[in-house]
Amino acid sequence: MSSATHDFTARLEDALDRRGNPLSVDALLDLLREASDATSESLSAGEREFLLENTDLTEEDLTPTARTLSQSRVARDRAAAQEQVHSASLSTAEVATLLERHEASIRRSKATGDLYALPSSGGRTTRFPHWQFDDGEVVPGLRAIIPAFPQYTHPLSIQRFMTTPNESLDQRSPVRWLLDGGQVDAVVSLVDELGYE
Repeated sequence: MSSATHDFTARLEDALDRRGNPLSVDALLDLLREASDATSESLSAGEREFLLENTDLTEEDLTPTARTLSQSRVARDRAAAQEQVHSASLSTAEVATLLERHEASIRRSKATGDLYALPSSGGRTTRFPHWQFDDGEVVPGLRAIIPAFPQYTHPLSIQRFMTTPNESLDQRSPVRWLLDGGQVDAVVSLVDELGYE
């Protein structure tokens, strides 16, 4: 087992333990494989022919076993991405402490769009990506910037965009640009361009 696989397995096990889940990592992956088998449809002859002629896929890549392994890899990668997003975020209580405000104030800021909260489901606690805070200060302009992202943009993509230096912003990341007093509209324009890529 590679070091990266071992690290991922350990993080997944920790994530399951934190949620009080009695499943082992192997049992969870078996469940994911089983669920993907039930929903995996065979390829038609036309689909198979198209894939073989127009991609780098081989006959072996299209076997049920290879497809199941691929779906398992996707499920693992999704779980790893979710864990990465979660580990780089703060709870409402942690944000309140960081900003020296009441939790109710944090919830209001989330509701107005002044704070970006991760999409949540299943009653999970609200989490706020850490990149939007700098030395007890909130990155300005999020109310205009976050809604400009294409619908269903993954939080890691938003994080990468907001924290990566950009030529159009004098080689500063959007976060640094905004904290230095840069125009919000310049960042919104860059986000708008993402919808056309």
